[in-house]
Amino acid sequence: MRIAYPKSFLKLLLIGFALIILPLLFAFGNAALYLDNLADKSRATVTNSVLATRASRSMVEQLTMMERSARQYFVLHDGQLLENFSRSHDQFKRTLAQLSNLPIGQTQQDALHDLITKESALYDEVITTSVDTINTKQVIAEFIDLSTLAQHIVVENNQLIDQQAMALAKTTELTQKKLVSQALTLLPVALLVAIAITFLVAQPIRQMDAAIRRLGEGDYHEPISIDGPGDLHNLGERLDWLRSQLEEVDQQKQRFLRHVSHELKTPLTAIREGSELLKDEIGGSLTPQQKEIAGIMQESSLRLQKMIENLLNYTAVQYQKPQLKFETLQLVDLIKQILAEYALTLTSKSIVIRLDFSDTQMMGDHEKLHTVFDNLISNAIKYTPASGHIKISVKPRDDFAVFEIHDGGPGVIAADKARLFDPFYRGNGVYESLVSGSGLGLSIAKEYVDAHGGEITLLASEHGAHFRVRLPLRPESLKIGNVEAIST
Repeated sequence: MRIAYPKSFLKLLLIGFALIILPLLFAFGNAALYLDNLADKSRATVTNSVLATRASRSMVEQLTMMERSARQYFVLHDGQLLENFSRSHDQFKRTLAQLSNLPIGQTQQDALHDLITKESALYDEVITTSVDTINTKQVIAEFIDLSTLAQHIVVENNQLIDQQAMALAKTTELTQKKLVSQALTLLPVALLVAIAITFLVAQPIRQMDAAIRRLGEGDYHEPISIDGPGDLHNLGERLDWLRSQLEEVDQQKQRFLRHVSHELKTPLTAIREGSELLKDEIGGSLTPQQKEIAGIMQESSLRLQKMIENLLNYTAVQYQKPQLKFETLQLVDLIKQILAEYALTLTSKSIVIRLDFSDTQMMGDHEKLHTVFDNLISNAIKYTPASGHIKISVKPRDDFAVFEIHDGGPGVIAADKARLFDPFYRGNGVYESLVSGSGLGLSIAKEYVDAHGGEITLLASEHGAHFRVRLPLRPESLKIGNVEAIST
């Protein structure tokens, strides 16, 4: 399923940023709302507690002042004391009215109503009854009852304040839990959105990286399509256009190589045959100097023929699957046959071949394995100096035939190791790398070894180049993949 992307990469980033920030903004807004409600509750609780405490203290004080004024009035019969008693009564009523307006429980409301009723009755009794006939002890006892009732109301107010404080603490704890739970819910949501946006952003970039990597590796067959914003999709279309252009250029190169190789092969055959006739003195005897020149011509024609054959083999490998004609091979005999072909060169350079052979019989394609070992041996001879030595070993090991060759040349420099088996790669110097010449020998060798299900590697060595080839001994142990094997 194709993902619907916006038209530009910038728009995708802005949408992603918005989707990531929205859950966080919601969390911050919700937290601010919770905290604002909590602050309002805290403010109301503190205000009511202060008013209730202040009114309760004022109520007790006014009741005490009323009792003191009444006692003094009963003793001194002074009208000013009665006025003080009346003022305290008015202040007492206002204080009880404030308490009644506060958010208190029904029990406290009933107690306040009882207190107001009893205090009003006592006030009327003190005001209307003559001081000579009033029952002083009874009045004082009623004041004591009022004080007890007032103290009870004060205690209940304190308990109510404590309950409101506990309720506020529970509300605070509940709010904290809600905020934590909200954060634990929204943060993963924001994280998932961030991961999704990252995937949407990274996917077209990965596709472009893979496409460019394939182009760099010379794979021009798979079309390039970038699933992404409009501008990146357009860039993918330009890359696909570049792929098609490179594919056409590559095909032209391959056609050129095939045509040139075939065109050169015919005159080269004539040159080689002519040099061999001269060397064999068919046209007449030659002087030593002429023989040397004829030998140089023959050796150069052989080298040129080998380079042309490598070009033909390379183009064949590029355009069709290698078809292997399996037959029973004596690997030691094959190596000895190749060494015999270079006997003249080995003698002229006084190169010593140190052999470590064990009888090794395997199933393989004779022609292609001849090409593999011929390339490795010719490279070793080429880069081994005069009077040097080359070590060659052939042994069976764990259902594999293992061929190793270690020359006495300068070896492979570090800069060439990574691209040693790349086609046409020649290295940084003619005598510092094993990939001089056409640069196809090792590439073709690797193609044929891979077709046999084996591997060719360059081993670490302090001096000289040390190659190892591992080939399966039997066809049933081959890992051919797409290679078509033909048993004979």
